[in-house]
Amino acid sequence: MVLAGEALIAIWNDITPEMREDFFEWHPREHMVERLGIPGFIRGRRYIALDAQVEFLTLYEVANADVLVSDVYKTRLTNPTPWSTKTLPAFRNNVRGGCRIHYSQGYAMGGFIKTIRIKAQEGEKASLIKHIVNNMLPGLIDAPRITGVHFVENDTALTGGNSGNQRGRVIQLPDLILLIEGSAEEGVRNACAEYLPEDALIRAGATADVINGLYQLEYSIQNLVQPT
Repeated sequence: MVLAGEALIAIWNDITPEMREDFFEWHPREHMVERLGIPGFIRGRRYIALDAQVEFLTLYEVANADVLVSDVYKTRLTNPTPWSTKTLPAFRNNVRGGCRIHYSQGYAMGGFIKTIRIKAQEGEKASLIKHIVNNMLPGLIDAPRITGVHFVENDTALTGGNSGNQRGRVIQLPDLILLIEGSAEEGVRNACAEYLPEDALIRAGATADVINGLYQLEYSIQNLVQPT
């Protein structure tokens, strides 16, 4: 479906073996509930890897970019709960971005999602974004089994909290992210192979280090009451 709101937090992480079971309990029972209690947080989703370098993907859809620089959100970031303080240092391969949305189309939330993380060649970012939006994404939503097509860009102004929220882990930043949702794993694979092949992205101005990840939805939480 279309992303709910005008901004997105995208997080990838692995977890150390000794904290794995704790992570599975902490994340849905406390952490996502806490985040969805912040005004402007609309929906959270957690995915697990089917074919990816990093095992977990979390998405938070937020009303607008102002939410990510609000005092309420910054206070939550810098004052984690005891359970968060215990769990967060066990994160590995952690990538976290506060993103602005370039493109979002969709009908429903898919049970499968592919993330394609790319960086632009020097001096090519504006033309790469324009080419993807105008020439590569139109029509993808009509591919079989596809339910959502999104393209976002990390904004470093929205990820300032990373530096104060390391807590024993190293948080890396993404750049440009394509997110393709679908109702079937093969449908997502096939659509991405047809519409977003790596060689076409590189020809359009992306660097060669394209990072692909295919994930399955584990759970979703939504804040049904939003301020008017």
